[in-house]
Amino acid sequence: MPELLVGYGEKTITPPLGVELTGYGYYLNRKAETVMDDLKARVLFIRQDGNDVILISCDLLGMTVEYADAVRAEISSRYGMHRQNILLACAHTHTGPAVQSLPGLGETDSDYISRLPADIIEAVKSAESDLTTAEASCCRAEVEAICFNRRNMSPEPVDPVLRSVIFKRANEKIYLVNYACHPVTLGPSNSVSADWPGALIAALEDNGHRGIFFQGFCGDIDPLCNLSRWGSGKKEAMDAYGRMLCRGLGKAEKSAEVLLAPVVKAAERRLTLRLTIPSREEMEMDKQFWLQQSTGFTGSADKRFVEEWAMCAEENYDRLQETPYLTDVPVQAVSIGAIKMLCLPGEVFCNYGLRLHEEQPSLITIGYANGNIGYLPTTDAYADAGDYACYGAPKFYNLFPFAAEIESILLAEGRALLTTED
Repeated sequence: MPELLVGYGEKTITPPLGVELTGYGYYLNRKAETVMDDLKARVLFIRQDGNDVILISCDLLGMTVEYADAVRAEISSRYGMHRQNILLACAHTHTGPAVQSLPGLGETDSDYISRLPADIIEAVKSAESDLTTAEASCCRAEVEAICFNRRNMSPEPVDPVLRSVIFKRANEKIYLVNYACHPVTLGPSNSVSADWPGALIAALEDNGHRGIFFQGFCGDIDPLCNLSRWGSGKKEAMDAYGRMLCRGLGKAEKSAEVLLAPVVKAAERRLTLRLTIPSREEMEMDKQFWLQQSTGFTGSADKRFVEEWAMCAEENYDRLQETPYLTDVPVQAVSIGAIKMLCLPGEVFCNYGLRLHEEQPSLITIGYANGNIGYLPTTDAYADAGDYACYGAPKFYNLFPFAAEIESILLAEGRALLTTED
């Protein structure tokens, strides 16, 4: 069988000081004052028998599908490959710059977002020039918990398993690591940081290795430090989480399984997802409800956000009532031999992954992949009219909530796409 070639590349994508950071709350005017650790775009370039797959992870909150498509199209054109063979995902740090325009959650910097594609492509070039023969293996293991389910403030449900593909080259190892937990250790800090995923990669680098991290289905999962007091985490906690996961990976690697002659390939589908459009009377009631709610952020600013949402929703109401859909939603599957990855473009609740892992324990589930369309909740979550992920967050993502059957649709489409990879 043809040999497996793997290359690694990276590019620093830390924003200049003064750029507004995104996440944590509305209208915080949270400008970057210091850099705790650099943000990176990291790339794995994998080639086998003329087939190329490019896996990219950026230390950013997220990006629109349109923006991700444009970057993927440019890479596709440069390398003469299908777009479906390129994964562009974000680790979802809340202490990085805004690339995706989310009303009230941090202003985008035009210079930064116009420069970012070139930085990502430079990392891809470095990875291609680094292509070297490698042996691939995989491992998974339950690790010491660093997280909890923030919807019910409980240790369950969470996905306790860290998953990794390890590429062993002549003089080093490159770890592809996957785990599910929101990178919100630091709270609304004014320091730029990749949060705990960056600390995990730093721990691997301290051991003389390379690493690239892909965020799991963490839409309802937070780090443990937020269980006692939200936003209370410090750099020490972030670094400790990174070291704990690195130790867990080291233990799991002892029983890693070699992937013999792994064939690489990818597939992608584009979906149309239905939105739930209320009547105008229901929309007014919804507005009043959320004006009275505390969403866990800043009260007076939240009210301003709700008023601005109502104005925007009214402007788009007739159009969305006529065509109540979000179109061109990417669902991607990538395989490296027996290891498969399912990539969804949003903040996926962990139960999606738990259900899929019952069927395929080694499956790697990746969120914030090829864009970010918002929270992807479970069907039962929609029963709570005050659920933030179901009914609050759509106000800054898509104006109106997804229909409750989104879970069954995405799971069915994901399973079907994974089957085409067999």
